[in-house]
Amino acid sequence: MAEPDTPSPDEEPGDLASRATDRIVDAVGALRSRTTEPLLTATRAIVYGTFATVVGTAFLALVGIGLFRLLDTVLPGESWSAFLVLGAACVAAGAWLWSRRTRSAG
Repeated sequence: MAEPDTPSPDEEPGDLASRATDRIVDAVGALRSRTTEPLLTATRAIVYGTFATVVGTAFLALVGIGLFRLLDTVLPGESWSAFLVLGAACVAAGAWLWSRRTRSAG
């Protein structure tokens, strides 16, 4: 009994060429799915992550500036009162984060 991959003597050359072409295309597709597609996914993650970081940083900076200007307008006194309120909020946030840290076993 002949193996399915070996051509029979009565097969046409065009059929043999099309089967060879299909095998090459399948091999290239399998190689691409194992190498190129994960690299493309990683590259997309890096690019979108960098973009999100830049946009998030700009957003936080603008929110901080807007909050300072709002407090400077609303609170009595010069700019020191806005600095005092925002500084106290940052110290409180830092103290809360410090209390939530994990201690190393060293």
